[in-house]
Amino acid sequence: MTALTSYSTGTISVAANGTAVTGVGTIWSGTNVRPGDILQIGNFQTMITDVTDPTHLVIPPWGGGAQAGVAYVVWRVSQQRIAGAQAMADVSTLVAALNTTGFFWFVDVSLAAPDPSLGSDGQYALQPSTGKMWVHAAGVWTYLGIYKGFSFRGAYDNAAVYSVGDVQTTAGTSYVWINPAPGSGHPAPDATYWQVLAAKGDKGDTGPVPWSNTTTWATATNYVVGPPASVVVHPLNKNIYLCIVPHLSGAFATDLAAGKWLLIGQSATEATSGTALAIGVGSKVFSAVTGFSYQNGVRLRASSNGSPTNWMEGVCLYDPAAQIITMTVDRTAGAGTFADWNFNRVGQPGAGDLSSVNNLSDVSNKPAAIKNLGVPGVIRGYWYGLGMSTPGSSPLLTVAAGVATDSTASDMIVLAAPIAKTIGANWSAGNNGGILDTGAAAAGFYHIHLIKNPTTSAVDVLASLSATAPTLPSGYTLFRRIGSQWYGGGVWTPTLQRGQEFWWTGVSVDVNIANLSTALQTFTLASVPPGVQVQAILTVVGWNTAYNTVWWVHDVAMFDNAPSYNTGGTSVEASSTTSGNMAEIRVWTNLAQQVCARSTTANTALKIFTRGWFDPFGKV
Repeated sequence: MTALTSYSTGTISVAANGTAVTGVGTIWSGTNVRPGDILQIGNFQTMITDVTDPTHLVIPPWGGGAQAGVAYVVWRVSQQRIAGAQAMADVSTLVAALNTTGFFWFVDVSLAAPDPSLGSDGQYALQPSTGKMWVHAAGVWTYLGIYKGFSFRGAYDNAAVYSVGDVQTTAGTSYVWINPAPGSGHPAPDATYWQVLAAKGDKGDTGPVPWSNTTTWATATNYVVGPPASVVVHPLNKNIYLCIVPHLSGAFATDLAAGKWLLIGQSATEATSGTALAIGVGSKVFSAVTGFSYQNGVRLRASSNGSPTNWMEGVCLYDPAAQIITMTVDRTAGAGTFADWNFNRVGQPGAGDLSSVNNLSDVSNKPAAIKNLGVPGVIRGYWYGLGMSTPGSSPLLTVAAGVATDSTASDMIVLAAPIAKTIGANWSAGNNGGILDTGAAAAGFYHIHLIKNPTTSAVDVLASLSATAPTLPSGYTLFRRIGSQWYGGGVWTPTLQRGQEFWWTGVSVDVNIANLSTALQTFTLASVPPGVQVQAILTVVGWNTAYNTVWWVHDVAMFDNAPSYNTGGTSVEASSTTSGNMAEIRVWTNLAQQVCARSTTANTALKIFTRGWFDPFGKV
């Protein structure tokens, strides 16, 4: 057998002999609890007579004593849960709805009218496909008409299918389809299918002429705003104007400035002038100008009629009364003086625009252009001028004007005028300013750098112990070493600069030994700058008591062979006297100021006098 179903969610409260039951957490819906179900609390039971809402029930007077927040069980045994009874209740509800006045019956598309067996008086029938509507009155269906919104289809299409309510336009008139049957191929105004919805209106009357015929402007003339309004052409500039304030004309320029005329047509007439003017930049005044029509600020080109390749152009001001054009010339071609000028409108040159005939002479910032064209990279290592002079007994070093590519070959550094700098102070900008990049001055070689601030284009001179990485002042990012000088303490030691050669004014003995051996020896030349490779200019003196002793001095990096008549040498001993032999030679040093030497016989006396050096300025 099947057990009874029950519902027991939540708790309930009921007073002694009470008829109202209150639930907490209950859901007493039409499905969970119905009238006729049995409510049980403990051992007491009673019938539920009504379900008020999900938390309230109605029962006969409760005989089980007062109950508060207790458990319960609802046994679902109501007769309303029997399918037949519920079905009959639903049918009764449906029948009541069908008998409601205003109820709509829907008519199938296949039927011409509603089923006469259906409906009650006061109800309606609607066929959605056609929009037809009927009302049930006196026991029968009565046709009311078509109730369907308009569907706007645009211009008439003979191939399109139209139905009731479709709207189309033919020759400016709108028509609506009225035939119950959809169809196509029935152009308006066929009254079987179409009814006028909105007819095209009649053509209106011709309005007044807005403007009068154009006449040449004249003074002491009455001009009106119309209609028709006065329209004039200016006798000089040929522009066309519309009168917008009625007035008796005086001076045209005065009337125009007062807002009495509106420009409505700009003349395309170009001007001519016979003023004799030489081609050149600046302000040029053309007199006796005829046939022109311009506004202030127009850009014109004045070309010689007989020689059109000779021209000037610029922004212009014009005076139509005085017949004068004043041109601020900023571009030219050709040369000479001409008196047969033709004017033509031209466009404003763009930023950086150049003329091919000027061959880059019209570049506004030539140093920047040289940089942007990559010229420094093409002439990497370029150097010109920039000679240094160090007068004796002076802390000042003077650098002559000149130009060089920077150390990275990305820009040019131009020293426009000579500049003097003092070794007695740290660097400061300008002539007679300090030259040291950092620290205090000490005796020794200093490398002299040309420096540049690319933002301000300022150029100056700096001294540093570093040949390749000077400490640059703020803003200065470009540099180029232009030589080296010896600071003797307090003053510069004088040198003579001849191009890229630096000569000592006196004699400097850098090597003086009596025991040059047959093995290769390395010597430091203290009189050439360190940190760079230079070509030392040397006088070499050697002597040995053995005849035919050969010695040589050469670059440390060279492959070394024993000196001889077959491999060469710097000099050879040809006597046994103490006078020795001398040779003038040039030898490349390394970064440590070194050269090397060897002899074919031991104990050869060797002296090396440094006369100066050749400086490649970073070209090697």
